[in-house]
Amino acid sequence: MPAGQYGVTSSFGGQTAVGPYLVPSALTAGSAVSIFVVGPVAPNAPAGSVTLPSVTLPTPAPTTQSVFALSIMNAAGQSPLPAVKVDVAQAPVWSADDTQRGDMLLAFKVFRAQLEALEAAGTPVLLPGASDLIVNRLAAALPLRFDEILRYYYCFDPGMQSIDLLPGMSLRIDWAGYQYCDGPGGGGAGLNGFTTTGASHFEIVRRPDRTLAFDGYSAQFSPGITLQPPAACPLSAGGPVDLQLQGNARRHLRLVWPNNFAGAGSVDNNGSSNQLSCVLLGADTFADIEAATAAIAGGQPACGLQAQGNNPIVSIAFTSRVTMVPEIWVWMMGAPQRVPLGISVRNLVQRFADPIAYQMQAGVPTSNLQLGIQRWAQQNAPPINSTMPTFNIGQIDLSKGATATGPLGDGFDTPLIKGDYLTIFLPGNS
Repeated sequence: MPAGQYGVTSSFGGQTAVGPYLVPSALTAGSAVSIFVVGPVAPNAPAGSVTLPSVTLPTPAPTTQSVFALSIMNAAGQSPLPAVKVDVAQAPVWSADDTQRGDMLLAFKVFRAQLEALEAAGTPVLLPGASDLIVNRLAAALPLRFDEILRYYYCFDPGMQSIDLLPGMSLRIDWAGYQYCDGPGGGGAGLNGFTTTGASHFEIVRRPDRTLAFDGYSAQFSPGITLQPPAACPLSAGGPVDLQLQGNARRHLRLVWPNNFAGAGSVDNNGSSNQLSCVLLGADTFADIEAATAAIAGGQPACGLQAQGNNPIVSIAFTSRVTMVPEIWVWMMGAPQRVPLGISVRNLVQRFADPIAYQMQAGVPTSNLQLGIQRWAQQNAPPINSTMPTFNIGQIDLSKGATATGPLGDGFDTPLIKGDYLTIFLPGNS
């Protein structure tokens, strides 16, 4: 793999012209994959292999998995914070086979639910919120096909049309109220329908109790907001205030786009709420949010699907045709920009120029455009002394981006994640 924190390749798992894949440069193809994460270990957790509990997720997810294994490292001589080690089965992680890639992603979801269960066990192995940290570090340290990157970082599911809302995201809400001008057959009846009424942005933040909120200001309210009459489930919301209800705080928030929306000129207001707008779901656990998402995708209400002892599922849809887009912050030439999640390196470059892929490669004599892309990640190395592993920004090596071609494009189609830093250097210019 070329120099840099990550490289891109279309030769993977013994096959060529697949992917492309984004591969951490510290890994050797076909070798064992182990990820080290400092900081998530609960006090007095014993060192050694951890028995992962059985969990319940919607079909086809099994109750256990054998792709990801967890162990607690012996604290002697380690960094100031205890660490965990995650070992990943070699066969699926280095396979280009679609079935094995799908099985690994399913195992990843089961593993995530298992990690959460270890936070809440009678004798906790992991600190509260530790599973979120481990999931993030895994996403940054695994070799991933381009269409897997958002799935591992943000639990994006193109089939379910859903994505998790995480701290640092901005949720853009595009409102579309109903305009009624005249009764059927009247002179203004042709203007009846949904019409654009503006857009809002909400910054997703995490409270100290690990629950998520839609802005840092209202997250501080006490006793909070209630409705008269009280909110039901599913909640038919009419505006931003319905997102900030006192009882809506949950650890997990997920956005779901339905498969069908009412047409712009529809006069039928008798459909269920999930036919009118995007749906926001909230749940205490990853297992609960998965069950709620499956219910919404199946045309059923998500209410009442929480596991025993958990807070009720939160399900919110708006009383008009409202759509929502998650956005992330990236850096372009030193300036922060808010972009829709899913935007690629090429998309960002095309805001300013239209080179072909070959002209974006460093060192190409036919172009003055020298493109650099960097990504934040923690150093993945065993904590063997008292030094804390570094958290820094490293280069994604795109020096072969034009030739790393496959079904998902070329190297410059890699999707951005929050915090990515893109530079365009013009040689000879000061």
